[in-house]
Amino acid sequence: MTPSSNPLILLVDIFRSPADCFAALYERGKWAWLPYILLIFAPFMFWGTYFDLVNFEWVTTNLTAQIESIGGQVQPEWLTKEILLAGEVINDVTGRTASILLLALWFKLATKQSQYQHGYFKWVAASTIVMFPALIGDIASYASLLLNHANIMPYAADLNSLNGLMKLPMTDHWSAYASSFPLLMPWYIALSYAALGAWTDLDRSKSLIIAILPWITCFTLWGFITAFSG
Repeated sequence: MTPSSNPLILLVDIFRSPADCFAALYERGKWAWLPYILLIFAPFMFWGTYFDLVNFEWVTTNLTAQIESIGGQVQPEWLTKEILLAGEVINDVTGRTASILLLALWFKLATKQSQYQHGYFKWVAASTIVMFPALIGDIASYASLLLNHANIMPYAADLNSLNGLMKLPMTDHWSAYASSFPLLMPWYIALSYAALGAWTDLDRSKSLIIAILPWITCFTLWGFITAFSG
């Protein structure tokens, strides 16, 4: 195992050799700032392009109809490019940041049995790497948008989520669930497992359980709540 030699190689090693990536991050936790900046910059690029290319009048007409059909009231001044762009960017940035912080807290609490203990912000750095494949979803979303951008709703444009494939409207009972369910969950789990293997002395089965548990628990419970709340 050869630790990544610099922050750019670290980005490559996330996909090529996660063990080398986490070995370098163990010594240089500040290198996680680069993947984090890319993660929060990508939504600005994607949603800025989306609202530049999409048929905005078609989008606002459909959004108004869907909001009114679920009993909401639409204020015309809310449906501007600037407000909708800000809403989508804030949603992505806060969602990714919250996922990183919560995942780090989970790792910190779940690895207390390991003789190798790390501070919370060390796990924040690791969690940033775990979530970094979302950038691949952003690139796929961007490519899809360039090929088909005239009539696509915001909830159907982001291919990071299950709803990017299902394209459920806001009126659908499962829309919020599908829009939050990450298609790249297996990749996040694999990177979590790699981090635990590199930074703890937990056996493989425990590491795998810790890597899987937060994702399966969250979306299983949310699925049951959604299923029985309709």
